[in-house]
Amino acid sequence: MFSHLDHHRPAQNYGQQFDRAQQVNELLVAQPLCRATNPDRSLLEVGVRLTDGTLTSLRISLPPSFPADRPALSITSPVRHPWVDSIGRLSFPLLDRWGIPTVRLAAVVADAFKGLGGTPAPLPSRAQAPVGGTSTQSGQLYGQPLPPPPLLQQQQPGSHPLPMQQHSSGALSGAGSGPASSAVQQPPAIPSSFPEVDSMSEEQLSLALVNQHTYKQLVDQIAQRLKLYEPVEQLKAKNLELAAANLAAAEEQADKRNQVAIIRSSEYAPAKAAFDAQWARQQAVLSKLSPEVLLRRVQEGVKAAEEEGEMLVQQLAARELSVPAFVQQYTEAQAKYHERDLKLQAAQQTLPQYNG
Repeated sequence: MFSHLDHHRPAQNYGQQFDRAQQVNELLVAQPLCRATNPDRSLLEVGVRLTDGTLTSLRISLPPSFPADRPALSITSPVRHPWVDSIGRLSFPLLDRWGIPTVRLAAVVADAFKGLGGTPAPLPSRAQAPVGGTSTQSGQLYGQPLPPPPLLQQQQPGSHPLPMQQHSSGALSGAGSGPASSAVQQPPAIPSSFPEVDSMSEEQLSLALVNQHTYKQLVDQIAQRLKLYEPVEQLKAKNLELAAANLAAAEEQADKRNQVAIIRSSEYAPAKAAFDAQWARQQAVLSKLSPEVLLRRVQEGVKAAEEEGEMLVQQLAARELSVPAFVQQYTEAQAKYHERDLKLQAAQQTLPQYNG
């Protein structure tokens, strides 16, 4: 019985993979602006322009067992919609009915656009990959091997290293040269033959193989002729200069820290106390004589003079004042009111930042 099930399992997997590819193709045809963002086309994305003009992206993620399992749809920007949760995932009736043979991926995405009230749009600031895979980078999108870099094409395994090339700036460059290569002399290419070894007899070669001192002398002789140690010595000298500069900077930093500590312990506290006292005095003066306070006092004086005139009118109406007394007092109150109002207008023009 198990052999019978194993016999049908590859056919089922093949049918599922075929349906998966077919549904993805249907979506790409139905949504020309949709594109796959990875080689196996398990993650697709299409721009969405909402009714208010907002441009966002609808992301379709296909699980490995798709189409047996439902896809996951999400919005990359925050959108307030009944179908969208707090992290941007979508859930709507047609997607919830996934598993019915008539529910296809293209129809689900189209229903998502309809429910969100948006229209497909190009993705912002991203290169559009053709659906048919006809671009020069189609091999990169669908898992085809990439050609090796030009440098690796020229240097085959077993061949000699590429010779150094000198640019117009005078710096040497080659395979493996980094940013600091222009400051340090690069070692020459290793030759295919060594005259020092070719001139040695078999006895001398055997001695070099068993005697460490003889072997070291031979290596030093070859290295001196090829000047292999010069870049190393240059690097050592440069490292010594950097180390000396770092030590000098460390000593200078220590002196600065000591000066700061002395200032904090002796001069900082009195200076801070004097500054705080002057600051408190300034705030006390501003609380009474600042332009804002003066302007508010003038406004209060204008209002008081106006209320005084109104009170005199009420007293005259209530026959609490005689006409001669009312005329005298009201004239004085109105003169005071107009005088203060003119001062207020002048202050408002002089200090507009405090007006209102």
